[in-house]
Amino acid sequence: MKSPEQSLFDYFYSLCLKHNLPTFDYLPAEKEAAYPFVYIGQTQTQGQNNKYSRSDHIFLTIDVWGDKKQRKTVSEIADGLFNCAIGRIKTAEYEFYGRSNQQSKQMMIDTSVPNTVYQRGHIEIEMEVVL
Repeated sequence: MKSPEQSLFDYFYSLCLKHNLPTFDYLPAEKEAAYPFVYIGQTQTQGQNNKYSRSDHIFLTIDVWGDKKQRKTVSEIADGLFNCAIGRIKTAEYEFYGRSNQQSKQMMIDTSVPNTVYQRGHIEIEMEVVL
């Protein structure tokens, strides 16, 4: 059986592929991927228990990368992923709920590679596992 963390990761990975977005679980080499692309990275599970129930929270980080002229496209993809994390998500194994105040999205210019400028949309998602 999949963990809630893996189930949520797979959901967003499949969602990106369904929309024909090149999607990776690692940062590809520059020649390996066309821009824009989606990188689904870090995941974390944080358990929260009380004497009546268990309520796990899953954290997922997604980055959308584009070249210096693709700000609008990167922003639109990031907005779509951000909005998908609000409300209920049902997978084959679990149901998740995301509140709008638990999600964050940031657009930035990345110059970490010398002489290169990238547009980057950074999304941090927090979903509660509904038991």
